[in-house]
Amino acid sequence: MPWVLIPLAAILCWAYIEVTKHRSAGVDAQRMIEALADQLDEATEERDRLRKRVENLEAIVTSDSYELDRQAQAAELGRVDPALLEAKDPDEAAEDVRGGVRQRAD
Repeated sequence: MPWVLIPLAAILCWAYIEVTKHRSAGVDAQRMIEALADQLDEATEERDRLRKRVENLEAIVTSDSYELDRQAQAAELGRVDPALLEAKDPDEAAEDVRGGVRQRAD
């Protein structure tokens, strides 16, 4: 009869180890699910923030004043100062350009 206890003890130990493995796997899975839920919440918040930003940008771009400002800037950039087109000494031309930049900055 004592020889039966040895295999029985081995079977009970094996069963205990297997149950412990499954419990720890369940705990690990639960932690992973919680981490994924947190990541999903963060991603949702970021998506909502980006959606609002895009809506604001769309409102700016589709406004009439934005288009008028763009046209005014394009017209201003398209103008060439005739004084700069005249053949001059390179040092004088550079000084004229610096002077124009200083005037715009003021």
